[in-house]
Amino acid sequence: MTNTESEYFEAVYNEYADDLYRLCLVYLKKRENAEEAVTDAFIRLMERKPVFRNKEHEKAWLMKTAVNICKNMYKSAWMRNVIPNDEVLSYMATSEEVSIMEDVLSLPPKYRVIIYMHYYQGYKAAEIASMLHMNVSTVLSRLSRGRQQLRDILTEGGVFYAQR
Repeated sequence: MTNTESEYFEAVYNEYADDLYRLCLVYLKKRENAEEAVTDAFIRLMERKPVFRNKEHEKAWLMKTAVNICKNMYKSAWMRNVIPNDEVLSYMATSEEVSIMEDVLSLPPKYRVIIYMHYYQGYKAAEIASMLHMNVSTVLSRLSRGRQQLRDILTEGGVFYAQR
């Protein structure tokens, strides 16, 4: 690896590692598995050395790669039964945020990831669709269904935080 490549990979890692880690942590619910998924995503970047059109394309490629790695890890029966780790909840500031994040983590991954990217990372549906290589309509329907499931969970507990 050349010095220029090394500097590039270090800069990319410093810029995106935290976002990828949080996304993987929400998907996999376990710190060690999230770290492994992020590492694998950066290894793929170094091995494949794709050419990107711009910074958004670069980030989208890394996010999609990380999500695909998480999906593969999640397929194992053991992974599907993992109880959420307190590591995910440590990013929440208040007890109300912790409570809501616990409910978000109880959603199926296809909704959990979209909800997290939209509400916690602030991406618009079109941006999520681009990053995850989905149709915007798919992202919007998953957002809607995820919100409905979350609303059902929140109203079951006798507390309703979301707006109708």
